Amino acid sequence: MKRFWRVLFRRPVAAASLVVLVLLYGGMIFAEVLSPYAPTTVFRESAYHPPNVRLWSSELGLRLQIQKYALVDEINWRYAPIRGEYVPVKLFVQGPEYRMWGLFPASVHLFGTEEAYPGYSADWSAAGRTYPVYLMGADNLGRDLFTRILYGSRISLTIGFIGIAISLTLAIVLGGLAGYFGGFADWLIMRVAEFVILIPGLYLILFLRSLLSRDMDSGQSFILITVILSFVGWPGSARLIRGLVHSIKREDFVINAQLESIPALVIIFRHIIPQMASILIVSITLGIPGFILGETVLSYLGLGIVDPAVSWGSLLNREVTTLSNLRSFPWFLYPGLFLLLTTLAFNFLGDLLRDVLDPYYRERRLGS
Repeated sequence: MKRFWRVLFRRPVAAASLVVLVLLYGGMIFAEVLSPYAPTTVFRESAYHPPNVRLWSSELGLRLQIQKYALVDEINWRYAPIRGEYVPVKLFVQGPEYRMWGLFPASVHLFGTEEAYPGYSADWSAAGRTYPVYLMGADNLGRDLFTRILYGSRISLTIGFIGIAISLTLAIVLGGLAGYFGGFADWLIMRVAEFVILIPGLYLILFLRSLLSRDMDSGQSFILITVILSFVGWPGSARLIRGLVHSIKREDFVINAQLESIPALVIIFRHIIPQMASILIVSITLGIPGFILGETVLSYLGLGIVDPAVSWGSLLNREVTTLSNLRSFPWFLYPGLFLLLTTLAFNFLGDLLRDVLDPYYRERRLGS
């Protein structure tokens, strides 16, 4: 760990990546508190509303505030700012009730407004009675995009860890057995892995998903997507682990364990796998973005997460439909920006871990 922090401070990009990941996963965990509304809260009269948060105005000075807008084109949903009309944004305000992590009832939100919005509709929730805060704009139903991105991260970021856990477990078991025993087991496992690798990953994912029913709820879709991505992702890691196990099993400490009649699975998991810990850690950090992108592609194509659940891929599917939409409402690309930041952060962090755990790098650059 000392070496990790020493190298981290020498790599500003990797340090920034670690900060980005901490913020993203922190936002995922505390989404109820950080978001001003529920992801399904609808402001119908504010559809396609642009971001309205400001930091300064001549009327309120330097503080968090929102600019009031007026709808000037009801056909194309064009808004114009109202000069001199601002509403202060307050921190830790009372808002719609929720259950933190599904356990503790609460109603405090990190930010929000307390000024009543005179034109709210009868079907709005209690949150809709105050002037809406759109940190990143609103979608076609007036739902807060920032809130939906935070809640969507729970699926998009979680599926990466669950998927890599399943995939890496399959790779360790199958690759370890193939490398340790050799013979027919090695031949069979490697032929299956090569067959899966032979088919382009995206086509295989789409084919497997298209074979199954599309009339599934979000929970079933989440499990199905995770299983499909794990099935497609294990062969590459299995081949790598197979080669490492095949090399390590010739070491003296493994031969001594075999002479002591220790079971093969115990030798693999207790004596061989720990020798590959550095490579497995790097595989995890570099593999998680692949699962996140896989879920995004499926959801973007309409084969993944569906309403009322939300993920970054489903946000892109619902909003980024035409170029005219992007020109008129560029804030619809914010989910893609979060996806890009997450992918780059994991890759830069994986590069850092690879260098820290690589003995040749330590010898040449760190002098240890």
